[in-house]
Amino acid sequence: MRYWYGGSPADYVISPGQQVQLPGEVIGYQTVLVPGVRLWVYDYDTGDRTTDLLNAEGAAVDHLVTAEYGAIPRFRGPDEVKRVLIGPEPTTGGGDPEDPTGETQGRWVITTTDWPSITDRIDNRLTAVENGSGGGGGEDPGEWIGTAHPLVWSLDGDAETHTSRTHYWNLEGKPQTVTRVRAQGIVTAGTLAVHVLKIDPDTGATTVIAATLLDSAAPWTIVAPEETISDGTGLTVAVELGTDADVVSDVAVQVMIR
Repeated sequence: MRYWYGGSPADYVISPGQQVQLPGEVIGYQTVLVPGVRLWVYDYDTGDRTTDLLNAEGAAVDHLVTAEYGAIPRFRGPDEVKRVLIGPEPTTGGGDPEDPTGETQGRWVITTTDWPSITDRIDNRLTAVENGSGGGGGEDPGEWIGTAHPLVWSLDGDAETHTSRTHYWNLEGKPQTVTRVRAQGIVTAGTLAVHVLKIDPDTGATTVIAATLLDSAAPWTIVAPEETISDGTGLTVAVELGTDADVVSDVAVQVMIR
């Protein structure tokens, strides 16, 4: 999943302007909002430039340009990346491996604007786990034990054909069973195939253990695979648009595992 960046009230390029006399003989500067600035995006961990970006219309771009009043436009970063570095394009190389002699520009951290929805999903998952727990199952009568794990994969915005890099691994020390899979989305046109994949812990090979199809007539479905996954085995989800012209958005896949 590609997360959204930019377009928020804090996302502006500013520059110091005219000096201003402040109380206590302090000199300050008026703020200047700067439009038309070409911006590069960099990997947060390595500092390497990334050109794997999509603009607000979904077109591939390798840089951004600030809009009127210096606003950083909305864009989508690389798959599954939630924070990046951003800064002005170097004036004479700088950051370009083929021309490293240019002036180094400042870089600032920018995080995805999807954070509220990400934290909401975590809260919902924790609430579901707590509500799905029972008591008295262990040696201690007051011990709470989970009766089922709700696993949720979600794709905000337009869906794209891809396999999630978010995995669940069975670390219970015993086999578990996938009992139900619920998939839903907003289907404007076409179809979206949803596959739950079992991941071999040794080879990384995947096997489809549950499959369903979303379309405008059935924008949500439930299947009951009753598939056993052994200790150490992983799970993830893959989605595939029927054609490039299909339009499906805001997809969520919930997998119940006992």
